[in-house]
Amino acid sequence: MSSQTENLKLIKPEVNDEMAQTISDLATNFELIDQYSDVSLDDYPKTGTWDKNKKVWNKNIKIGEYVGWVNLREGVAAQEWEVLHHYTIGELIHAPGNNGHYYKCIQTGYSGVKTPLFPVASTATVNDTRGASTWLPTKFYDLFDIVLPSIDNGRFYVCSVAGVSDTSEPNWATPSLSTTRDSSITWTAYRITRWEEQGVSTLFRPFGKIE
Repeated sequence: MSSQTENLKLIKPEVNDEMAQTISDLATNFELIDQYSDVSLDDYPKTGTWDKNKKVWNKNIKIGEYVGWVNLREGVAAQEWEVLHHYTIGELIHAPGNNGHYYKCIQTGYSGVKTPLFPVASTATVNDTRGASTWLPTKFYDLFDIVLPSIDNGRFYVCSVAGVSDTSEPNWATPSLSTTRDSSITWTAYRITRWEEQGVSTLFRPFGKIE
């Protein structure tokens, strides 16, 4: 029976092992070596699945910076959510501040101007339109206020020129980044993106500051 190395538990083939078994054992060894090998990056990981306690080394160490990052929670790494950013179906993000979950874009579009109230229940969904309200006539709207048309068209509109809305609802332009005039207001159109909770996110933290 084959024995194992002490630390990585690599399989040590015996001279009387079958060739197929030896090849399989070597493949397992290579996977373990790859899993525990050092990883060096310019920043903490934004993609992939990572084990708890996994360390990633900083490729560009400088005085005042850290030698690397350690993962405190097994999970999936993702980019942090950004304001008014275009996302496509399948892209992954985590909430600013990291609430312990990651989310998949299930509807191509743009993020809003405020961080959504990301749900934590499994596969729960949320539209990225936090702070939006239905358009109203003769109302003052400030820069970055968000409105939704009275009839849903899958878009939200961000105030890019402040002012008072008209007495009647405008004919909303629908292409993303196109504009709609509303008396003295200008609205910019964005297709609504939608997020679905996917599971546990990683939590990388820096360690080893160079003084």
